[in-house]
Amino acid sequence: MEIIWSEETLRNYLKVIDYLFENWTIKEIERFENHFNKLIDNLKNHVAICPKSKILNLRKCIIDENNSLIYQEINDKIFLVTIIDNRSFHFY
Repeated sequence: MEIIWSEETLRNYLKVIDYLFENWTIKEIERFENHFNKLIDNLKNHVAICPKSKILNLRKCIIDENNSLIYQEINDKIFLVTIIDNRSFHFY
């Protein structure tokens, strides 16, 4: 399945990487990237692996204890909607 990144997803992904770079070590950056890449690989084969969110037609996957991925499947394509901080208030 094709993966399509939204601008918001890319922006939030880079924001997480920047935060880890400034406040943690390369080990944590690699950990986040490994979790994220593993999740994307799993989604390609099992698009409905994550539960539906509170918003119709979106799904929410936990990347790690601090971050989740919101995505949507349309016409055999996976659209990455955003990455959210699990500690923040959000409506997903």
